[in-house]
Amino acid sequence: MEDVWTFVRLSVWWLPFNCLWTALLTQGLQVRVEHLAPPEAKGGALATLTAIGAALSLASQVFAGPLSDRCSHPLGRRRPFLLVGTFASLPFLFAFAWLENFWLVVISFALLQWFLNLAAAPTRALLPDLVPSEKHGSASAQTGLWSLFGQVLGMVSVGFLLSPTFWKKLGYEMQKETAETLGLRWFVVSVAVLLLLASVLTATLPDRPAPKSSSSLWQNLVSAYRFPFREHADFLWLLASRFLLNLGFYTAVAFMRWFLADTLKVDDPAKATMELGLLVTVVSVPSVLIGGKLADKMSKRKLCIVASIVAGVGGLSFVAATNFTMTKLPAILFGVGSGVFAVANWALAVNLMPKGEGGKFFALWQFAFTLPQVFGPAISGKLGDFVNAALGSGVGWRAVLLLCVFEMLVGAILLLKVREIVETK
Repeated sequence: MEDVWTFVRLSVWWLPFNCLWTALLTQGLQVRVEHLAPPEAKGGALATLTAIGAALSLASQVFAGPLSDRCSHPLGRRRPFLLVGTFASLPFLFAFAWLENFWLVVISFALLQWFLNLAAAPTRALLPDLVPSEKHGSASAQTGLWSLFGQVLGMVSVGFLLSPTFWKKLGYEMQKETAETLGLRWFVVSVAVLLLLASVLTATLPDRPAPKSSSSLWQNLVSAYRFPFREHADFLWLLASRFLLNLGFYTAVAFMRWFLADTLKVDDPAKATMELGLLVTVVSVPSVLIGGKLADKMSKRKLCIVASIVAGVGGLSFVAATNFTMTKLPAILFGVGSGVFAVANWALAVNLMPKGEGGKFFALWQFAFTLPQVFGPAISGKLGDFVNAALGSGVGWRAVLLLCVFEMLVGAILLLKVREIVETK
């Protein structure tokens, strides 16, 4: 029972965190851009908003993660970053939803990314700090499960709250833009409350300050940001693998709507995109739980490779689909494979991190998540436009998804370079 309570407190913060980012990345950012930027410039405006936010996200985690490893504050190593980052992010979250000037929204979103991600790497590092290696799989499964619940909550809640039909059913007749503005603000208020509650609960975890060092401030900073590449080559191979896998995944997410609309000719691409997203996420839930158990009993690397093969088969079948019905089974296969892979890959990463330096390593880990969101759509968008122009509308998006499968395959192959740490009993 003690383990369960610890796992809950380690995981609960990721529910509102993932709820927020799922909602913003799929619809929230687009709504703000549509309301504040000219229609002919909304693509560039969205690129500006996401790129600046991603840059601040990376900088924040690279800054906070290593420093938290050596933080000797009386509140502990990780707790000050968790509380300051979460509480300081809230004014900018409200500003993002309430301000009516595009550049002020960009600044608000960038500072929201900075402060909320200031808490992210140190909070992730609590897992290797508090959980023994033989339970990393189970703990990672709990974190993955709460993250998945957050994604589902974000997709569903923002889907309803931004819909004029939803407000009409509640007795409020309003225009589309008014409904979207009101819905986004209600969503932001709700997530802010969840973030506050979750951060307070997570802060009850035991967290000791790092031992005080006799070295100078400069020496401590150099030590905090020094990374011995040769000593941690396996972690770097894992990082490269994860980067390619995420490059394929986030590119597919970015272009899924257009694949359904232009390639498969789906009548309602918004509804179809949400249905597939929910299908993959719901199927991932039991897969995460099963993957966590398996990761504690067998080779995490082998489990990652098997899960990658299952997800890859789903991805190839999806690319070959000629109608929406044919996408359902591939989506289920992808959900099963990606769910098991996510928890096993996370547990493998935690095992490869030296004790007490989780903040630094999770800051590096974030590169494999943020950079693909920037580079993937930028590179593949040009490919899609080129193929569409040469072979017809919609063909380009099939080519883009095929490239995504190839990127994920190469990422899985790189796992063979990772030497897994085997615990001796």
